[in-house]
Amino acid sequence: MQSLIQNISFKTNDNKLAEMFGDKAQKIAHKLEDDIKTTQFRKFYEKVLELNDKAQNLTSDEFSNQILPFVKMLNSKVQYSKTRKLSGDNFVILMEKSIKNIDSVEELQNFKYFLEAIIGFMPKK
Repeated sequence: MQSLIQNISFKTNDNKLAEMFGDKAQKIAHKLEDDIKTTQFRKFYEKVLELNDKAQNLTSDEFSNQILPFVKMLNSKVQYSKTRKLSGDNFVILMEKSIKNIDSVEELQNFKYFLEAIIGFMPKK
């Protein structure tokens, strides 16, 4: 997992977004197959979706004060899901590394798209 997310970036001007939403998302989805159930993954995606919706049309300062703290707080929810054995190490690594790289509305939106792509590639059980 570490090698898959080593250079993760959600900046819009980063030409790696197409790769992240395609090949990388597919590989990560398969790594997460035994790490987290799709329903649990969707709960995190829905929280990111909610935060992203609230972030739209905010200024950079408003985003930093009103939304970003709750984005960063997702790490505690990720750790809690791990302690309850609802997710594993690969999911924790993915989320922690991703959340660390979110500092703007654009990056949050691209993170949302990334999670959406991963869900699309998750094997159906």
